Amino acid sequence: MNANVGMICPVAAVCSYSPGSSPTYSGGKIIAEAVAANLTWNRADGHFYGDDMELDSENGVLGYTMAFEPTGLTDEARGLLLGETVSSGEYTINEDPSPDVGFGYVRVMRLSSTGGVNTSYEGWWFYKMKFGVSSEETRTKGQNIEWRTPTLNGTGAGVQKTSGGKLDFATHKTFSDKASAIAYVKGKAGIT
Repeated sequence: MNANVGMICPVAAVCSYSPGSSPTYSGGKIIAEAVAANLTWNRADGHFYGDDMELDSENGVLGYTMAFEPTGLTDEARGLLLGETVSSGEYTINEDPSPDVGFGYVRVMRLSSTGGVNTSYEGWWFYKMKFGVSSEETRTKGQNIEWRTPTLNGTGAGVQKTSGGKLDFATHKTFSDKASAIAYVKGKAGIT
């Protein structure tokens, strides 16, 4: 067993990137507490046949999408992830696309091994994403409180860190302790 049992410390930072060089990040922030992230890898799906059999196939990563649900978004987090602009304390949504951001979080994992079950922590970093909010629901308070949080829909693209190099989409590293995994994703976002 190597099962995911939790998610903590979602972070993001503005991404500056030019093909052929590593992306740089600025303005890194912890977004909020994490509720969920649903990651879908978009892959090429090509098969080559000859003599009534498959001779080759292609399934390389083309990009990815993610539905990320935080416990909520502060005005500052909306500005970072969605590109809302601030003037005189007001945040404005305009026609500009969302900024490119690097995004990361820690996955809490349970691994069965000889002698029991151990907990490990996977730090994940996605090099370049754009987030958007497609819909937000607001309701009056009734007899039973219904907690509502936004879902951010993100699309990810690869980065080519060296001229002529492969596209990299994400990186991850496993740690035996939570503090090291949190330091890893904070470090990727430039949070000190």
